[in-house]
Amino acid sequence: MRVTTARRAAAAALGGVLGMAGLVAPAAPAVADEEAIPEFSFEDCPALPEGADPLFWGCTVAEITGGRLKLGGIDQEIEQPITMVYANGFDVHTFEQTVIWQSLESEPLRVEGGILGIPGSDFLPIMQIHAQPQIAGELELNPDQGASRVRMRPHMKISVQNPLLGDSCTIGTDENPITIDLGDAPTDPPPPNEPISGTPFEVVQTTPFVVNKTTMVDNAFAVPKSSNCGPFGWFNGIVDWQAGLPSAAGNNTAVFEIYAATKSYSQM
Repeated sequence: MRVTTARRAAAAALGGVLGMAGLVAPAAPAVADEEAIPEFSFEDCPALPEGADPLFWGCTVAEITGGRLKLGGIDQEIEQPITMVYANGFDVHTFEQTVIWQSLESEPLRVEGGILGIPGSDFLPIMQIHAQPQIAGELELNPDQGASRVRMRPHMKISVQNPLLGDSCTIGTDENPITIDLGDAPTDPPPPNEPISGTPFEVVQTTPFVVNKTTMVDNAFAVPKSSNCGPFGWFNGIVDWQAGLPSAAGNNTAVFEIYAATKSYSQM
């Protein structure tokens, strides 16, 4: 569980309680017609800090239901949901906002081509590679206080799973994470990437809790080398070769199609 604090104005902080990533989407019908809204549970919401007023705190469960994550030579369609749970709120006396990133969970995603990077060559389990995102630092909401396109800035690492690599092989680490600046406005990446855009927040449900829909993107971030792959890191070089790491900014892309449910702690 990661906790970060930053001073905000009262209105912005209250908006953060009511909407995902500190933003409130425009009004919409209670439920969009035939919208395939995921089922949400708030059972994993974090406990509030001592003395926190539940009225000024909200819990958000955000489910990434589709999109794409390209890290160097790995270009992975998101075919299974990735779920983030976090709380944010503010102190009514100091207007200090706090974000608590509780969890980042998904089933491991199978990387096409496995160890060799050749489609069809990974029919044996020992040749397969699976990737799974993990928390590697803070979750920042509106980190630039509305001064940029960035609405959410997660710090992540990717667990790389294979019988030969051990249990601690990752792309990125807690000390050197993958930092993604997510937003829906156009990006400004270095070449060879070109600007891309997401889609603005849309309210698709208002009862019994608010659900927003959006697509957030970034293609201007860098990806570090792998770490701790195999005994004493002996296989780091193999993972880096297969994945094309490190990968400089302008060669990586995140497109996250997100549904996010938000509920006030006063309603729990």
